[in-house]
Amino acid sequence: MSTEKEGQFRRRGFLGGALVAAGAAAGWVVTRVIGPQDRVNRTAAKLDDRFTYDISEFEETEPNLLIFEPAGDFPATVDQAKRVAFWDGQGIVVSGENSVAIHGAEGTMLKQWRLAETPYCLLPLDKDSLLVGYADHYAILDADGKERFKSPNLGHRTYLTSAAVYQDRLYFADAGNREVLVCKRESGEVVNRFGKKDADLGNPGFNIPSPYFALAVAADGKLRIANTGLLRVETYSLDGRFVSSWGAPGMKVDRFCGCCNPAYFTLTPAGDFITSEKGLARINVYAADGSFKGAVAGPNMLVTDKQLAKRACTDCTVGAGFDVTLDANGDVLTLDPYRKVVRRFRSKNLS
Repeated sequence: MSTEKEGQFRRRGFLGGALVAAGAAAGWVVTRVIGPQDRVNRTAAKLDDRFTYDISEFEETEPNLLIFEPAGDFPATVDQAKRVAFWDGQGIVVSGENSVAIHGAEGTMLKQWRLAETPYCLLPLDKDSLLVGYADHYAILDADGKERFKSPNLGHRTYLTSAAVYQDRLYFADAGNREVLVCKRESGEVVNRFGKKDADLGNPGFNIPSPYFALAVAADGKLRIANTGLLRVETYSLDGRFVSSWGAPGMKVDRFCGCCNPAYFTLTPAGDFITSEKGLARINVYAADGSFKGAVAGPNMLVTDKQLAKRACTDCTVGAGFDVTLDANGDVLTLDPYRKVVRRFRSKNLS
């Protein structure tokens, strides 16, 4: 992430995120007293010894909860690797600083393209088209890396972190403005935006303390959006009306912890969620209704630096999330920003 954009979030959002993290450090006790929205907006008091933050009991995931197992990894060949996506017919896409690389199933690098800017989100549109979202605009590349289309600038303070497509519309999570942008696919024209608190639409408002803001269009034709500051996943109609939500704050494996999670998620063909949390790093599986189904990987498997993990739980500016995607075989692929590899996890039912 560029220094300029990091600075933007420090000024506009990380202060609130850091304060929320102090509340989160007290764990569920604080959450139950003041609620997730208040944790974002109020100044957190200095924690005393009663609220010593100890994540040790949550670092180990019970073996019976692990429904996936490690199935290898390969190096991420781009600098400052950040995002990963599966591009059907092409391979595994990894993006980083001013570049995109495409790898085969076993990790062999097939192609690498230099870009004028750093992508913050990836969206394969079809076998010949890849959308790369930059900070304030996006481009569509062909299978040779040639730019087919470049959108206009999408607005002041825009910071694109996730993208989805439905018919002739593109949907972007704009973490800079805490909104979802709806664009015409052929022109990039913004035709709608939503995300502010809106009583008429029933919208609670997106609470995004850090530049992690994910969305996807599910098979039912509705949007699923991570409202990270509220520690939950929400459902919206395509025109921006709030429908429902699931998720709850807490340190236990079936809840979302820290200041802002889930950092990333992807959907399975059956409609399940594969969620990824930063701080207390873990990748889990939830059913479409939000009920916990099992774990892909826990903190002890993902992060070996326990001190870093502990600091990341109380400061949303520390550490990085593990982006997740699914390949054609249903394997979970996650980009490990610490080891700089793409890791594969396979369902134990398929092993």
